[in-house]
Amino acid sequence: MKPTGKIIVFKLARTNDRTAMNRFCRQFYGYLDRSHNYRYQYKRKGFLGDFAHIHLQRGVIVVKKEDSKEIISFLKSYDAEIFARDITLTKADMEVLDLDRPG
Repeated sequence: MKPTGKIIVFKLARTNDRTAMNRFCRQFYGYLDRSHNYRYQYKRKGFLGDFAHIHLQRGVIVVKKEDSKEIISFLKSYDAEIFARDITLTKADMEVLDLDRPG
């Protein structure tokens, strides 16, 4: 059996304004916090930081199959349009997602 993951493609609703989009991105992806005239930098972890994932491009991520339900429920809380399908993972994908089972 080949190792499978889940590809999640999402798009936020157009009704969200710029402030809501910024808040979503910070909560989902995390952000770099700078203080004291850029003298100190702190990486603030977002929701996605708790899961092994591959960020392909804006709104497209690959995750482990078992992590997908929690991520999809977070996206639904922001009324996102979601497209999710199972995919076969390559060897490089398995290394990033920490899957050590042979294919």
